[in-house]
Amino acid sequence: MNITVKDYMKMQPNYPKVADSDKFYLQMAMRLDDAIEQANMQLPLSAETKRDIVLAATGYYQDIVADCGIWRSFITIHKQLYGKPLPFYTLPDEYCESELNKEDIQFIIWYVTECHSSEHGLLSPFDSDIAHLADRFFAILDAEYLDAPTPTEYTIAMDVELDNIGQIDSIVQLSNWLFFRNYLMHHASRDAIAEAFAEAQAIIAKHNNPKDASPQLADLNQRVMLSNPTGPLALTVGEWLKMIVDGEMPELQDNNAAAAKPHKFYRQLMLASNGEPIAFFDSYDALESFLSIDMGWGEAPQGHLPHLRKFDNFVIYGTPSKGVLIAHDVAQYICHQQNPCYDPAEASRRGYEMLTRRGSCPIDLTKYVFANNLAPDIRLPYDTNGDITAENWDFLARLYQQRYYRPD
Repeated sequence: MNITVKDYMKMQPNYPKVADSDKFYLQMAMRLDDAIEQANMQLPLSAETKRDIVLAATGYYQDIVADCGIWRSFITIHKQLYGKPLPFYTLPDEYCESELNKEDIQFIIWYVTECHSSEHGLLSPFDSDIAHLADRFFAILDAEYLDAPTPTEYTIAMDVELDNIGQIDSIVQLSNWLFFRNYLMHHASRDAIAEAFAEAQAIIAKHNNPKDASPQLADLNQRVMLSNPTGPLALTVGEWLKMIVDGEMPELQDNNAAAAKPHKFYRQLMLASNGEPIAFFDSYDALESFLSIDMGWGEAPQGHLPHLRKFDNFVIYGTPSKGVLIAHDVAQYICHQQNPCYDPAEASRRGYEMLTRRGSCPIDLTKYVFANNLAPDIRLPYDTNGDITAENWDFLARLYQQRYYRPD
């Protein structure tokens, strides 16, 4: 048994209060827990992962029954960004965006499992174990769907007015639930939450009386919640709130839009590279020579970027608004006619880490590479023909990169 009453209650928006519908949904969670234990899966899922899968599926169920708006907001913004409600799957005609769907459950199982993984990008969203478990979960939830009681605590957003200063406590409560405990959001924020927990432990250790640490802990809580995106689309809590409460879609602007006056370093790069916003170098010495001579930075006794000497396979990429960025150990993945470092075999083997490994490649460069068809050989290990990667690369970058995808 992976689910306890406390596990279930901590995920509820009105915790620690008990709602009339909690008994029903706790029992549903326990039935899903039995199903995952009896599924005879080959995936090596930890007890924690199984627990979080069950709680996420239960939360999704409560959301759909209550028409809370969290799942609806996710599929709506995904459709706005990518033209379809969900990544990966070809949806059947009977798929209904406002109802219980097996494909939703399949995505949630994959998403939670992938967020728990120590190495991302290895688990297929079409994995047979995941599909089988989604079938089992859907059968259990669908059998009770028409008679399921409305979880009134999940209508928390219906009484919130974001522009009403008198409701600040309710807004903060809702924000905290969305970021730290909601069934959909917090899995993608695991790293940020873990870092915050370590910092909180250090704060508590400095005080003889834990109560004395409360102001600092409250500040930490706010800072973490407001400085990190969350959920599978790397949206901020404020953006989620506006969607859920007011139905207002976020304005996701391109920060690389043409500047009125292009950055000096961008202009230098364009002159030095014959009009290309990107250049490649197999060694630090080659990079240093380009910076010193071609871009006109002049000689530097210790080198302009001495901390990069131990790396190779460099890329310089420029945008009018930001100037230039320099990435190392990624040139071998990028198929460009002026790139002597390109290695198709290496791109196929490890290039997917540009999407999955946080901070391994600046997001502006990653977007440029995939948007301009410079990644023909990059694919996730389970993606035999590359279609999943090619069609979902931006979603995958959002999911895996999180605050690196939204450095603003």
